[in-house]
Amino acid sequence: MITLVSTPAYVDPADPSVICRWLATESPNNFRLLRRDWIVNTTANAGGFLRITLNASYTGLVTNVIAVYDFTTNSMYVGAVTAVGTSVVADDLITTDIPYVAGMNCQYMNDNTLEAGYYFEGQLTVNGVIYPLTIIASPNSFGYADLDVSGILRIVTSLGKVGDYTSRIMRETTKSGKFTFEFRECWYGYEGTYEGDVVTSPPTSPPMMYDWYYAECVRSEEQGSNLHDYVADALNDAPFLNSFEQPVYFLGLPFDLSFILPEQILVSPTSELTVTIRIYDSNNMLLSTVVEIIPVDSLEGYVNSLNIDQATIPSGADHFTAEITA
Repeated sequence: MITLVSTPAYVDPADPSVICRWLATESPNNFRLLRRDWIVNTTANAGGFLRITLNASYTGLVTNVIAVYDFTTNSMYVGAVTAVGTSVVADDLITTDIPYVAGMNCQYMNDNTLEAGYYFEGQLTVNGVIYPLTIIASPNSFGYADLDVSGILRIVTSLGKVGDYTSRIMRETTKSGKFTFEFRECWYGYEGTYEGDVVTSPPTSPPMMYDWYYAECVRSEEQGSNLHDYVADALNDAPFLNSFEQPVYFLGLPFDLSFILPEQILVSPTSELTVTIRIYDSNNMLLSTVVEIIPVDSLEGYVNSLNIDQATIPSGADHFTAEITA
């Protein structure tokens, strides 16, 4: 059994229903999984050795090497199975050669003989196409492993921009996009069925998955990989996706401001953006205002570039501000 322990999603502390799944490609983006072959229901002392009952029939054999997690000491005990069941108890009970310690509270058990060479495998569907490479990680002694999807996200971005400065807002498909994530367990001679990151019990077929979004960005370890502070939502405005708070504009050269446009609420006939550019002189006097309304259906879910056309910059301009509202 696999448990999805954590994801790179950001939950807004002001409203847990507001969840951001926009990720920076140049940072680790870990989906943490936990392997638990059986859940332990009871822990007991059997002549000085650990005896446990499981949540399902044990399918291994006597002498199999197992690892049992003890909640009391937060440690794994490794040993072998010495007996399965008794004359009055079914085969969900096993006795081990692990010395019993008073106060043990065992939570789960993994069988390293039955499932030798165990590993997790993750698969991405990027912009609607299943990516041919998968991510593989072997769990640690506790059964945890991180599947880092950033290696694939770096591959699907490229250096060049596709925005050609022919329109006010340009979609940057080489710098951003969408993916889904699914995972499975494997070991020698066995490949499991993929499960989605929308956790259901039992798992659905086909699996249910969240939409995740990526942008070619670099974040520090302290910032984490999630780009929530650059994604506007019902509670928060967001800044432009720039390295500088006040970038320098050189008149006569191409210039744009990048921003993340998340998926918008479906409206009829279409969602729209209002772009407002206010241009000031050196005395901070307003010289002119440019307002443009733009349909966004083809722009949602991408990093976009706001084109600042030099034809809109009047003589005597010193600085300008740009604002986008949905």
